Amino acid sequence: MRIGIIGIGSFTLELAVRSANAGFEVIVHNPKGNSLIKDVIEKIGPKVKPGTLQEAAAPELILLFVPKEDLEALIANLPDLSGKIILHTSGLIFDPQSLLSGIINAMTYPIIASLLPHAKLVKLFNPVQINPSHAQCRITGKEELFFIADHPSSRSFVRTFLKKLRYAPIDISGKLQIKHMHINPKTYFNPLSDGPFTNTFN
Repeated sequence: MRIGIIGIGSFTLELAVRSANAGFEVIVHNPKGNSLIKDVIEKIGPKVKPGTLQEAAAPELILLFVPKEDLEALIANLPDLSGKIILHTSGLIFDPQSLLSGIINAMTYPIIASLLPHAKLVKLFNPVQINPSHAQCRITGKEELFFIADHPSSRSFVRTFLKKLRYAPIDISGKLQIKHMHINPKTYFNPLSDGPFTNTFN
């Protein structure tokens, strides 16, 4: 299976490394120029290669990490992505207690959904510094990732994909009533509590 990555950051590079280690072929495109990442890509190994925007957009699964202000211009140059799974990644959220505020303040999800109405969009969040005493983390030894997906098929696909990358995926689809939610940090900002999030370790 091939994976396309459009946009470079520490998180997408980690995803590239984990994907290659899991046996996937990865095509990486840096909108600012592939020459800037040539040495990094070569160090990852032969399964990860730089490519054009069109080449990175060819696989059925595409990881997208692009600043909000550049999204519209980049998407305008993409080929037809109908039916493809677009896994849009965000920057690191360094305090899990601010997970919800991070989602609200970086809501590029509806923007991309409007620009790619026929693609299957998944929003992926990468909180770090998670409490290592969390029981599930101790059992699995895996880093947790949170995601939102509107399509059941893409939700299942991404969950399986992340597990292959040795992550512990946590599906928070449909759990956030952002527009009308009364935000109580003690109630909602702890992604390690039993609710309202759905843990999908198994």
